[in-house]
This record gives sequence, structure tokens and C-alpha cells, in this order.
Amino acid sequence: MEKKEFYSLGIMSGTSLDGLDFSLIKSNGRKKIKLLYNTNFSIQEDLKHDINQLIEKFNKFSFKKVLKSEFFHSVQLKFNNLILRKIKIFSKKNSFALSDIDVIGLHGNTLIHNPKKKISLQLGDASFLANKLKILFVSEFRNNDIFLGGQGAPLVPIYHQAIFSDYGKNVIVVNIGGISNFTLLVGKKIFLASDIGPGNVLIDSFCKKNFKSSFDNDGKLAASGKIINKYLIKWCKKKFIKKPAPKSFDNYYFKTINFLKPSIQKKDLLRTLTFFTAKIIADSKNLFNFDLDKWIFCGGGVKNLTLINDINSLLPGENILISDELGWDSSYIESQAFAFISIRTLLNLPSSYPNSTGTKKQNICGIIYKPD
Repeated sequence: MEKKEFYSLGIMSGTSLDGLDFSLIKSNGRKKIKLLYNTNFSIQEDLKHDINQLIEKFNKFSFKKVLKSEFFHSVQLKFNNLILRKIKIFSKKNSFALSDIDVIGLHGNTLIHNPKKKISLQLGDASFLANKLKILFVSEFRNNDIFLGGQGAPLVPIYHQAIFSDYGKNVIVVNIGGISNFTLLVGKKIFLASDIGPGNVLIDSFCKKNFKSSFDNDGKLAASGKIINKYLIKWCKKKFIKKPAPKSFDNYYFKTINFLKPSIQKKDLLRTLTFFTAKIIADSKNLFNFDLDKWIFCGGGVKNLTLINDINSLLPGENILISDELGWDSSYIESQAFAFISIRTLLNLPSSYPNSTGTKKQNICGIIYKPD
């Protein structure tokens, strides 16, 4: 690639199904990054329902059988058409031509993520979309890493390094999406990265089942409850907490965990789940034996004020910041990251490393799809 800088569009559909995040950046795939536009598009309820059904099927039945099923292909087509429509709307809304885009990095909604079985599948057919739009696509970001023995997650540490490494000698960046993960930067290099455990997934799931709400807006529901210590102590003994880093999860993993106690006040259980989530995140500090200059938080979970207040209470004396305070919109770090990683893929630059995913060797993330 002879170009020094690329216009790259990153598209991310998170595990919480709260929408499609679009981010257009201009970057050289290293340190030089210019943010241009960010937008979130909603996903219609019928498609959300179908995606959730598909996730259930992939986690319960034969992977190959579900992959060949008519239902999978129908959902894939709906998702592809949604991406096509939104790309055109995004282009028109922000007054730039599709021909200006050098590459589109597509990370569709994860249907199944199981590194042990060497499987990680996301919605979205990059080959189909590349031909429709006549634009280069990069997709299937996790597969190379998993093939080389890695967890295939988290992949955003390379972007965290690019945008946050100048804020201190020892900086930890925590993303709270459906799953929470961290990147520890020491001397501007990635020292360690890993998924942590549930971010929003348990809270959101509980709200859907008990309050007919897709999430706890600002953490107000949890704020009215009380922490039940006996359940907190019991939950903190869960096996996934003790798994060594780097480790990875998908949302479905936590659907198998029964946190619901119908005889207890719902708001008290939600309050306890929120504090439990905060404690798991704060306990990441136990993985390191040196002081941190800054904790930087991003992702949808930062909007849950009760969760963030709990994290602050569990990390007394620590310098805690939300990425927005540093000029980086916390809602779009991941979509920007996949735009950034896509440029690195075009340049044959690695984006995952042994100390970020557990892979045997650093590797280039993503497969390039060219229009016919």
C-alpha cells in the first residue's frame, strides 16, 4: 500500500444489541488518527429477536448445521441489507462520497465465540457487501488469532495503545460493554490485556426480565436497592473470575449463570448485580503489583452512574477518568478501533499479541475482501 493515510469506516455491533456504531477516521494505522464522524443506528426489534434466536441455536446445536440453515441465511441477509442502508445514510448525512472510503471494517454482532473449539462467528457477509458497494472490506477479525491459539479477544488494545499511551507511564483502559475488558499500558506498550467478565450483560438481562427495560438508565433502578452481602460473597466465588488472563467470554456464557432469586426484592438483586459487576472490574488491579497513573473507562457501561460510583468506591485514591474527559467519545471507541485495525490489516501490521490475547505469536487481524 503506497498511501500514507487512509479513510476507514468502522462498523461495530456490540453484544448488547443496542445498535450499530459507525465511525469514520483518517489514520496511518499507527499513531496519527483523526476522528471524522460517529453515529449510532438502531436495530429493528424483529431483527434483534432473530439475532437472539440465532445465538441460542449456535450455542445449543451443531455449528455446521445451524450455519447451513435457512434461518441463518435469512438473518444474514436482513443484517447485510441493514448495513447497506445505514452506510448510504451515514454517507449522505455526513456529506462524503462512498468513493472516498478506502476500507470498511465490519465487526457484526457475535453469534458464538468459543476459542476452545476454534470458533468465533459474527453476522455480516463482507464479500457480499464489498461487491455491492465496490469498496474494500475487512472482517472476521478474530479468526487468525484463535487459529494461533489466542482467545480472539480483546482486540481493541492496539487502539487503546494508540490513543491513550501518552496519558501516563502506567495506564489501564477498561471497556465496559456487554463484556468488560482491560488494556494495561506500561511505558506506552501493551503489558497485558484480557476480558474481565460481565460488563452490562447481567444488568441488562435482569432489567429485561424484571423491569421490561433493555437497560438500567443511569443506574437509577439499582440506586434504589440495597446490596445483599450473602449473594455477593457467593457470586464472587464463580469459576470464571478465577480464570487466568488473558481470557475471553461472550454474552451467552453468562446466560448459563443463575443470578435470579425470585423471593428477593428485585431492586436489591439489581443493586447487588451492579456492585458485583463493579467489584470484578475493580479487582483487575490484583493482577499487577505496581501503581497505576490512571484508570480510563469507556464503553456503554460508563453511562450507568451507579456502576461507576461503585467502581470509584472500590478504587479509593485512584485517578479515574471517563474517556470523554480526554476527548474520546466512550460510546465509539470500539467502532473506531475496528476502523483503525482495518488500516493495519491493509498495511500487513499486527494487531494482536501474546500478552493481549494469549496467541502464540503476534498476528494480523482480519481478512480482506475485495470487490470482484
